[in-house]
Amino acid sequence: MANPVVYTLGRVIVDLYANEIGVPLHQVSSFRKYLGGSAGNTAVGLARYGAAVGLISRVGQDDFGTFLRTRLKTEGVDTHMVGTDLEHPTALAFAALYPPNDSEVLFYRKPCADNGLSISDLDLDRLAEARMLVVACSALAVSPAREAALAALEINRLSGGVNVLDIDWRPGFWTGTREAHLYYWTALRQADVVLANEPELAFVGGSQDPVTSAQKLLQAGVREVVAKRGGDGVLYFGPDGMLRVPAVRVEVINTLGAGDGFGAAYTFGLLQGWSVERRLRFATAAGAIVVSRHSCSEAMPTEAEVAVLLQSMAE
Repeated sequence: MANPVVYTLGRVIVDLYANEIGVPLHQVSSFRKYLGGSAGNTAVGLARYGAAVGLISRVGQDDFGTFLRTRLKTEGVDTHMVGTDLEHPTALAFAALYPPNDSEVLFYRKPCADNGLSISDLDLDRLAEARMLVVACSALAVSPAREAALAALEINRLSGGVNVLDIDWRPGFWTGTREAHLYYWTALRQADVVLANEPELAFVGGSQDPVTSAQKLLQAGVREVVAKRGGDGVLYFGPDGMLRVPAVRVEVINTLGAGDGFGAAYTFGLLQGWSVERRLRFATAAGAIVVSRHSCSEAMPTEAEVAVLLQSMAE
């Protein structure tokens, strides 16, 4: 396997998604197991497009950790910087699905393996050779993963790489919003591209108006801000101004993977040097495919599948 040109950093966990649709967790009788977590999902998505991608995270010394390693390798994701935490278990997330609305998620992650990611897990030489780093910012919530994420961003920037931040705002992972703002803005000062849904953009930008929040990030040095708005499509803010792309209409099964599906596709477009509009349309279609399927990681499409959907929209 070639050394990765892009790394994702952050959560890789086991997703347990209800087989019964529209049933609350306390009534669910069976679940299906998948690889999950924002960084893990994004890595799988990039691998399915053919990108040389690696993951930076930790799993537990348990059967769930073995499952995640096996899935990553099967998908073609480099696991050189996926450590094994000897003290804490692999994290879990249980989800009840309520299409077309948001799902109910119950996390088991205090403490957990991916929070134990440390600077010592980073292979500095490999990271310096990569062209891009995608950080899921929930990694900033707890030490030592926080320091590892910030160090990786600095290494990638110093070596000339592009830093992509998936805001991945999970209030329940934090002790408070003041602390979260501090560390988010430490990371944002090293960011080139920011991917965020509407509540996330409002959180980091300080305004419910996406234009105002995006302008604050751009003034801080971010090059591109991409606001994911679900059924309302996508807003892009960058050097050439603002661009709006409509949503792709599909039958929704599970909204949980939409952001990761979008992020993987958008990052792939960046790697390919595509135009802004092509990146946005490709990523919007990819996200639509993911929400039409049951899982997150295993729902990630191939480039050919996205092309088919885009072609059908043009006809």
